[in-house]
Amino acid sequence: MSKACLIWACVGFSLGWYYTFTYYGRSGWPMPVPEALSGIILYYFSVLNVRTEIQAVHWLLMFPLAGLLWVSLLTVTAPFFGGRKTEYGWSLVRMSVTLTPLILPVPVMMYFAGRTFSGFSVQHIGQVALRHANVTPGSWVTPVYVGLGAAALVWQIFLYAKIYEMRGKRAWIHFMTGLILLVIMSAGLASLAAIPLRYWLE
Repeated sequence: MSKACLIWACVGFSLGWYYTFTYYGRSGWPMPVPEALSGIILYYFSVLNVRTEIQAVHWLLMFPLAGLLWVSLLTVTAPFFGGRKTEYGWSLVRMSVTLTPLILPVPVMMYFAGRTFSGFSVQHIGQVALRHANVTPGSWVTPVYVGLGAAALVWQIFLYAKIYEMRGKRAWIHFMTGLILLVIMSAGLASLAAIPLRYWLE
């Protein structure tokens, strides 16, 4: 489980750069993978009016939670759709690995975040990450991330069919049902969690 959570946290870190870059002047498209969709819903439905450092930690924690929720839903519901009942921890790791393409741009994004008029600055990377400094995104950012997200989705669907041993119509109905449940549960859980979080932290 720890390996899977680490991978999902790295995905959240990478998508944090993506949305930070596209926040300044270019619209970022949603990532076409369930964990990314759930992570964003979990974050924005429980968003806190606190320092950006705490917001960043909050953002990173949402993606492992999204991944755990997604695989849990698939694992629990698969037998009801004629799929195989799998070992949960094994499924977690295998499904999380499919999102590794989305981690690949991190070094490049950090490099561009560190560029300044006077040269490269490690301090500027942190300032951009916390939105204390601006960055001019290249037109390549969104196509690269969406392309990698699409590749991750294809990989995940392929692996999903092997893990849960489902094909065709049954697999399609199960996957889409899981996705709908994921959106509903993400919004519901985040809204409930927001109540104590805002009480304690704001």
